[in-house]
Amino acid sequence: MKRVLFTSVGGLFSYDAVRALRNKNKSIFIAGVDINPKINPFFLDKFLVVPRVESSEKKYIKILKKICSKLKIKYLIPCSDSESLVISKYFSAFKKLGINLSVSEYKIAKTMTDKASMFDFLSKKGIDVGKWKTVNSVRDLEKEIKYFKKNKVQVIIKPRKGSGSRGVLIIDENKKFFSDLLEDKSRFCGIGSWQAIKTEIKKRKTNLKNNLIMPYHNNDTYDVDCLAKNGQLINCIPRLRVYDNPLSPTNQGCIIRSHKLIEDYCKKIISAFKVNGACDFDVVIRKDKKPQILDASCRLSGSSGASLCIGINVPNNLLRIMSGKSVKRLKLKKMYRVFPKPGFVLDKKFK
Repeated sequence: MKRVLFTSVGGLFSYDAVRALRNKNKSIFIAGVDINPKINPFFLDKFLVVPRVESSEKKYIKILKKICSKLKIKYLIPCSDSESLVISKYFSAFKKLGINLSVSEYKIAKTMTDKASMFDFLSKKGIDVGKWKTVNSVRDLEKEIKYFKKNKVQVIIKPRKGSGSRGVLIIDENKKFFSDLLEDKSRFCGIGSWQAIKTEIKKRKTNLKNNLIMPYHNNDTYDVDCLAKNGQLINCIPRLRVYDNPLSPTNQGCIIRSHKLIEDYCKKIISAFKVNGACDFDVVIRKDKKPQILDASCRLSGSSGASLCIGINVPNNLLRIMSGKSVKRLKLKKMYRVFPKPGFVLDKKFK
C-alpha cells in the first residue's frame, strides 16, 4: 500500500489533490498535516497538526519526521512554498528515512522561490526574463522608476519572496488615488500613482526591502503545472487565467490548452534548474508575443486538481514519477474551460 502525506491540507483545493490520488489508487493511505486544528479532515485517513514552519523550522522538521516515521510514510508532498523550501533543506535526512520527496534539492528550491535570484540565474543561462531591478527602499525605487516612466511603461513592485499577491503594487499615473485590489487589505496589494503609493507606504509604516520592480504586463497569463525528472520536462499543462481580478491569490477559473511557446520555454527553465518532481510557473505572453516567467514554486500547485475533470491526473502522475514509474507525455488536442465551484460532499466518517 502506498502511504502518502500532504502538508498544508487546509488549502482551498487540497480535497481535489487527494481525490485525484484516490481516483487512480484504490489501495492508498493518505495523511495530511496543517497548522489549523479546525479544518475538516474527512477526506484523509489521518490528520495531524504541525507548528508553523516560519516559527521554528527545526521544530517543524523534527515533528514532521516523527509523524512520517510513525505513519510509515513513503511519499511526502509539501503544498506550500515555505514548507517546500524547508523540507528541501533536509532532503538527505528524509531520503535516509526512505521517504521520497516531490520537491527538488535545496539549492534549486531556494533559487526558484526568490524571484531576483531566479531571474538572475535564468538570464545568465540565456533565458529571456524581461527587464527587472531589485529595490530595497523608497529611495531605490525613485531612481529606478525614472527609466520606466521615461518609456511610458506601467510598473509593478513585488516582494522577491512570497505568494498570494501579498505586497504587490502597481504604479499607474492615471490613478491619482490608491485603491486596494484585494478584499484582504492586510495583504497590501493595490494600484495608484507613485505619489499615492508612496503616501500609502508611509501611512502603513512599511518599507520596500527585498522587493523588485519590473514592467506590468496585463496580458494573457498562464499557471503552468509541470512535472519533471532530473531536468527533463515530463508533463506541462498551461492553464490560461480567466480571472475577474488578475491579482486574485486563488484560482477563479482557467482555460486548459496546449501552448508550444510556453511548453518550450518551461522546458528550458526546467533543464537549466535540473528540476526533479513538481514545479509551478506563472508565465505571461508579452505584447511582443514572447513568454516571460513572473513567478515560480518548487511544489505541486494548489490548483493542479483543475485538470482532473478533463482526464489529466497531475497528482497521480507526480506519484508515479516519485515511484520511479513511467508517465505518458500529454497531448492536449483542444481547449477546456474549467472553474472552481463549491459544493457539498458526504462525510463518510460521520456516524
